[in-house]
Amino acid sequence: MAVYIGTVPPVGWEKVWDEAARRAGYTGPPPQVITDTTELTRNGGDIGALVTRSVTPGLLAAAPHLRLIQVPFAGVDCMDLVMLKHAGVPLANSHGNREVTAEHAIALMFALARRIIPYDRDLRQGIWHGFTTMDEPVVGLVGKTVGIAGLGNIGAHILRICRAMDMKVLGLKRTPGGACSDLVDRAYGSNEKMEFLRASDFVIDVLPLTAETENYFGRAEFEAMRGHWFINIGRGRTVDEKALYDALKDGTLAGAGIDPWWVYPPQPVVKDPLTGRMLQPVFPAHEPFWELPNVVMSPHTGGFADVSVEGLWGESFENAIRADRGETPRNLVDLERGY
Repeated sequence: MAVYIGTVPPVGWEKVWDEAARRAGYTGPPPQVITDTTELTRNGGDIGALVTRSVTPGLLAAAPHLRLIQVPFAGVDCMDLVMLKHAGVPLANSHGNREVTAEHAIALMFALARRIIPYDRDLRQGIWHGFTTMDEPVVGLVGKTVGIAGLGNIGAHILRICRAMDMKVLGLKRTPGGACSDLVDRAYGSNEKMEFLRASDFVIDVLPLTAETENYFGRAEFEAMRGHWFINIGRGRTVDEKALYDALKDGTLAGAGIDPWWVYPPQPVVKDPLTGRMLQPVFPAHEPFWELPNVVMSPHTGGFADVSVEGLWGESFENAIRADRGETPRNLVDLERGY
């Protein structure tokens, strides 16, 4: 058996593999990269672990020795979890971008509070703000309350950064006990969601997409946040798109920073060979968020940084090696809960 890669890996993945293999004490062959599903199926009998974004029933049927499907990122909503459960194949994800994703959440919070984007645009046209004009001051974060919805790997790192900035930190979990609950000023259970939202100046959505979290934030939730800020670095579909747009347009929310979206370009992205730019523009939502002045838009780059590519794929390779040689994988996904 062997480790296979069933998706397009990042440039330089070979070096990442070598380092992961060294850490794992593995001296076997490097993985084969086969991105065509039909071709991958032909090699099914040899696959011990597969690093990929998706699988098909045909591949699962053709890979009787498959011990692990490894996703090289945190989100697993791209996978058919019911199919994997029926097939009895474990699924694991990677949290190698936890720190940089947390940094991105803080960057969006700063951009909103300090009006970085609109002030930059104005100054390029000679329009001044602040002490020069003595108009409305920007918002300081020290002493403010940040509510983190989801205290997993990323949420835990966000709370540590916010603590260092002397912010009050609240957490929202399915149940208030457990990991990280003792690190926040107060941990709220899901039945206390509205109280949590009303108490938070900034709400950061770090939720995975599951049946329970789809449209978790809607009209009622944004009304509870009236006058406050919302930041999403979780999944686009954890938020009711129309409700968020309306809350931003009518001023219910002071502003929002959005990294994950509802519409994405088809893959692979087609680029102009001369300029390297996408040939066809693709807007990220059905509602025109780009027309609103109180939104900071980010093209789902929260976890995509120089160090995170190595972190995500290195962690994935180590786990695949571990599973291929019969060891217990790390970061196993609960196929019932979806995370």
